[in-house]
Amino acid sequence: MLVSFIIPSYNSAHTVKRCLDSIYALSLNPSEFEVIFVDDCSTDNTCNIVTEYQLRYPNITLLRQSKNNRQGAARNRGMSVAKGEYICFVDSDDAVAEGIVAAIRLAKEQNTDMTAFHYGRANEHGVITAEADKLSFKENQVFSGVEMQLKHPYWCSGPVAYVYSRDFLSQSNYPFRENVLYEDSDFVAVHLYYAQRMAYSPELGYLAYYREGSTTHCTNYKNTADYFLLGLRMRAFYTIIQQDIDLHKRTDDGLQRFADGVLEGSIHNVTMSLKRLFKLKTPAEIVRFYKRIDTQVNRRAIYNDSCMYKYAYGWSKMAHLGIRHKYFSILINSCLLIVYQLYLKLK
Repeated sequence: MLVSFIIPSYNSAHTVKRCLDSIYALSLNPSEFEVIFVDDCSTDNTCNIVTEYQLRYPNITLLRQSKNNRQGAARNRGMSVAKGEYICFVDSDDAVAEGIVAAIRLAKEQNTDMTAFHYGRANEHGVITAEADKLSFKENQVFSGVEMQLKHPYWCSGPVAYVYSRDFLSQSNYPFRENVLYEDSDFVAVHLYYAQRMAYSPELGYLAYYREGSTTHCTNYKNTADYFLLGLRMRAFYTIIQQDIDLHKRTDDGLQRFADGVLEGSIHNVTMSLKRLFKLKTPAEIVRFYKRIDTQVNRRAIYNDSCMYKYAYGWSKMAHLGIRHKYFSILINSCLLIVYQLYLKLK
């Protein structure tokens, strides 16, 4: 089988038909692909709709999670059963376009680890509102993931803009982080680092539908904490790259610049999440923020991280103290929050 489309889903009854119809409109023979739909404990009509599609299309597999662990767990489950030589990740509220077929064919032709393809953004009416800048690589050019990241550092950090070799994903052995938001940015960064063979197809292959009020566009304790945790994962990845450079005495300036870019992204995640603390609506949310990160990381270790101190906390000693002294931070943030809310009322 050529390709597996993996679709994680939660309560997507209003968009799943658009997503599935876009896949079955592609110029792929049904024997060439499978659709693995992983439902993450939806409470709406999503599974019933997918079951109806199964009556028409025998190459759809519906998997149901026993516990809601978010997109990362759903994608990992899909990868564990995928049979295709290549894997494409599709979000249930988005749609694919014919250009993704060209990217899949190119991946097969060039035997790539990853193949990037052109993508765009659409509104709820299906009108394309923006398209990504096209990459500078020629269509038949083979390059590494490091080369791509250095030339185009702001290219899509989500997994949906790439075709992946299933063997490559298996060998890299870096699954999505589960039960968190922002589970995909480090996934893409790690695989770009290890990808030795990449190619690019300039044809439009994916449309991301923007939805106002979606989880990732809101500010609450969960996404603030998870953005912070993403920064720490990127910090750990930077250490791995740096050790690789030192161990093999690699003096390639490009590789060091790649590592520095990973560190820069890590610092951005951490500092922005600390600033987001002041936008949380209640002191209780600030408490929940700390509870969420304390279940996964040692804040004292973060406090003692010289790299974090130098780059992330230099702008604010209070933020630095806040990481080490939770209750001090809760008190200060709560006072500032009250003052800010009074200011808004008087304004």
